[in-house]
Amino acid sequence: MDISISGAHNRLSALLKLVENQGPVTITRRGKAVGVIISPEEYENLRQVRAYIQMLNLSQALREGPSADELYRASRQDLEDKP
Repeated sequence: MDISISGAHNRLSALLKLVENQGPVTITRRGKAVGVIISPEEYENLRQVRAYIQMLNLSQALREGPSADELYRASRQDLEDKP
C-alpha cells in the first residue's frame, strides 16, 4: 500500500494496524517513495540479513587479503626501514 505523508500523518494508528496485518506500507511525497513502515519482526529480519552479508563480505576480504605472516613481515620491514 502507498500513502502520502499527509495521509500517513492523519492515519498513523490505522497504518500501524495495517502493517501488522498486511505488511509494509510505503510513504510517498509527490508520488515518490520516501519511507516505509514495517513491522518490528520484519525490521529485525532485515537487520540480521544485513549483518550476515557484512560477515560474508568480511570473510571474503580476509580470504583474499594477505596472510597474517605476510602482514607481520610487511610491518616488520616497514619498522626496520624507518630511521
